Amino acid sequence: MAEFKFGFEEAWFRLIVKKLPDHPDLFLPKAVEKAQAILRVGKLKVGAARAWAEASGIVCKKKNDFVLTPLGEIIALHDSDLEEDGIWWVIHYNLARSGSSAWFYSFYFNEFVLDRFSRGQFEKEIRAYWDSTHENPMTDSVFHKLIFSPFKQVFAGTRLGDGFGFLGTDEEGNYLRQAPNFSPLPRAILAYSLLDWGIQQQRQSVHFEKLLESGGIGKIFRLERDILDTILIDIGEYYQKQVGWISHTAGLNSVSITEVDPLVLISAYYHELDGEEPLRAIALGKEEVAGILDK
Repeated sequence: MAEFKFGFEEAWFRLIVKKLPDHPDLFLPKAVEKAQAILRVGKLKVGAARAWAEASGIVCKKKNDFVLTPLGEIIALHDSDLEEDGIWWVIHYNLARSGSSAWFYSFYFNEFVLDRFSRGQFEKEIRAYWDSTHENPMTDSVFHKLIFSPFKQVFAGTRLGDGFGFLGTDEEGNYLRQAPNFSPLPRAILAYSLLDWGIQQQRQSVHFEKLLESGGIGKIFRLERDILDTILIDIGEYYQKQVGWISHTAGLNSVSITEVDPLVLISAYYHELDGEEPLRAIALGKEEVAGILDK
């Protein structure tokens, strides 16, 4: 199990995206002092940076080195400072989806239902979840050091907390999440997530309600039923059914998912920001992703 001994800060990811291509040994044990200097963090935080970067889908190990994933390469090409909110929605999705190594982050969005809660309430629920999936009960040390502390830090150190409304505090010291739809979600990013979900689940069509269940994109992005329905209709029209669409014919509420590489929509997102029309952005995205994958 990956150990997330700390949360992460946005600056860490910016430095990783910029520096890793020239320092593929960055996360190797022998290079820990170099990593400390480049990332400007202590030794234990180097390990946390690696764990979060891998869970976010921007870094992977290749043979004896570490490299940017194709997603990381697209970010490096268009947005190396990770300024755009859209890419943080992608990072959030990757951390929260089923099978994420940042399992406690995924738990918070898929299984935990309270939007105003105490530390004790969160602890009770996550311990119960752990105990249902592990032979041995969760120890106090695991909860305090490897779950709750990094859990708070990741929201405090990134826009995922106050910016996206995923975790804050009220005047009484309780933790709270803002109501769903607190921050706008770009079409291309929801489309990326739908395509990725389809690959993960090996599905090219799905009943709409499935997307609102644990692990579904509606659940992960905290979208209410009518909002998700509206966005899926919009995506179908905006991209002219090249990505996915929802059909309400005969009350089926069936969502169709194409076989477009999800990364195409990340590239398209940036091209749309540059002013390209939707179908042109997808065409440019396909070309760009093909070039990255062919390297």
